Amino acid sequence: MTIGFTLRAATSASAWGLLLATNPAAAQNPADHSSHAAPIASVAAGAPLTEGVITRVDARSGKLTIRHGEIANLGMPPMTMVFGLKDPVQAQTLLPGTKVVFRVEDTGGGNLLITHIEAVTP
Repeated sequence: MTIGFTLRAATSASAWGLLLATNPAAAQNPADHSSHAAPIASVAAGAPLTEGVITRVDARSGKLTIRHGEIANLGMPPMTMVFGLKDPVQAQTLLPGTKVVFRVEDTGGGNLLITHIEAVTP
């Protein structure tokens, strides 16, 4: 019984040490909640803009098809895909062939939404 207890304690200590080594923030006081929610919002708002070219506009549904570069904040490689717009009215002002920079956020469940978009002037 002592061997089992010692083995569990050693395994638990090793797991805790590994957690602290790979995530120093875990060593903070568990009662200190000052840094829990704020970084997530600031990461999304400060996410870098992605370059792309609009290939199709569906003004009725407020969606754009964009051939884009890497979307760093989502870990997404370059490809062409359809995105919804946070403000669907913007689809009425954008045309296929327009070069843009934009920010996309995952609003949950894999729903990707453009939260910022602007045309790039040559």
